[in-house]
Order: sequence, then C-alpha cells, then structure tokens
Amino acid sequence: MPRPVAKRTASLLPNPSRLREIDGSADLVLMKPSYLGGGDCPGAHRHARGQFLFPRHGRFRVCIEGQSWLASSSQAVWIPAGALHCVRPLEDTEIHNAYLCPDICRTLPGEPTAMGVSPLLAELIAFGLTPAACCRGPDCGRVANDQGAAEARRLQQVVADQIRRAGDRPGLHVPTSEDARLAPVLRRVMDNPADNRPLEDWAETAHLSSRTLSRLFLRETGMTFGQWRQRVRIIEAISRLGEGQPVLTVALDLGYASQSAFTAMFRKMTGRTPSEIRARRRGA
Repeated sequence: MPRPVAKRTASLLPNPSRLREIDGSADLVLMKPSYLGGGDCPGAHRHARGQFLFPRHGRFRVCIEGQSWLASSSQAVWIPAGALHCVRPLEDTEIHNAYLCPDICRTLPGEPTAMGVSPLLAELIAFGLTPAACCRGPDCGRVANDQGAAEARRLQQVVADQIRRAGDRPGLHVPTSEDARLAPVLRRVMDNPADNRPLEDWAETAHLSSRTLSRLFLRETGMTFGQWRQRVRIIEAISRLGEGQPVLTVALDLGYASQSAFTAMFRKMTGRTPSEIRARRRGA
C-alpha cells in the first residue's frame, strides 16, 4: 500500500533558487525529491542538466516541447538538458529526480525518451535522497570528509550507469497543442481516456463544428481524432500493465467492451499482446 504523499508543491515550482541549485551542482548526479498534489500545475521551465524523473508514488504527465509523456513507477521520462518542460500530476505524487551533469548527458538520448525503471535503480535513487547520502556529496564539502565524498561519488556513478542501461520505450508519447480551441479537448481526453464520445460531441463541447475540430487535430497533432485517442489509450494501457494491473481491468477502465477487443487493438498497435507486456514488465 503506497504511503500518503505529503503535499509540498513548492519543491517543484520553477523558483530561481532551486534552478540555481540544480544547474550549479558539482555532483555527477544530483538526486532530489519533489512533491505535487493532484491538480497542481507548475510552470514550464528548463535545466542546464539532463533530468531523469519518475513517480515513487502516484502518476504524472510531462509536457516536453509539444509532446506529452506519461510516467509511472515502472516508467521514467528522460528530459535532455535545455528542453522546456512542465509536470502535471494525475494524483498526489512523490517524484524522484536525478539531474545528470553534461558529460554523462552526452551518453544518453538527445531527445525526450520514456525509459524503464528497474527495482535496483529505484532503490539507488531513493537511497541517494536520504540525508545520510546527501550530506556526503561534493556540494557539502564543508562537512563531508574525503571518504564520505568518495562514497557519494561512487553511488552517483552507479546511478548514472543504471540510467544508461535503462531500456527506452519508443512511441510512448502523444503530440499536444497550445491552440486555445484544441488544448482543452486534448487535456480532457488524456484525463479520461475511457470517454467514448465521438468527435461530434467533443466539437459541441468546444463550441466548434466537427469539421473545424477535425482539421485542428490533423494540423496540430498530425493525426485524426480517432488515431490520437487510440494512442492515448495505448500509452495509458502500457503504463497500467507495467504496474501489474490485470488485462481485463485495464480494458474495461479504458472503455473497451471486452478483453478480446482490447487485446486485438493492442496487438495491432504494438505488435505484442497486453499479457506479454505485463509479464515482461513484471519480470524486469
């Protein structure tokens, strides 16, 4: 049972002092926690370091330069240095962040990527956030002895190695839009992928004609409404299956009439069955 998450939203807001601490750190890998309450929406910001982040508890989406990525306890998001991004929690969330120095970033993807989180990597970062580990880092040289600093550096090197080895999850993102007419529709569909209302109903909700909304989807996302919603559902399904949820539960929660209909769609889109994804993630 996940423990309650303390709602301390200020820790992830893009305040200047936090950004300076991250970008000015001498650590190879700076590990910091963040806390967000469901519905919070911190502003967009960027870092001089690459960022590897995932929820220790809860789930969130990351919007990175026009793309939306879904994160869960088994799936992290890699944000390259300098990429403008914002985090939107889907519920009360505790986020574990690892900010990597430029030398390490050169060995990692140059574009946003969904990456796996192994149990070992999750526990290494969790330990790196403890006071005992934090006070031994190079940035705390006034109180740390040489042995403590060396231990902290070794921990950071192992975390960096594990992040390099984290398998990427290609295609687990959807295009977003800043168009004032389309953006509210995108957000509502992502918040409730099981909503089966047709394009015509969404157009009425947005006070648009169905033809106008259809053109907006193609122009802003490069997909039809049906294709875009199906991608959203696939991403949601993979995230839930990775957490070990039963295939039938995922199928019904996402608006499918049966497990067989969901399985057929999933295999068509990914080349695998939901059970294979669930088994592979649990085995990993």
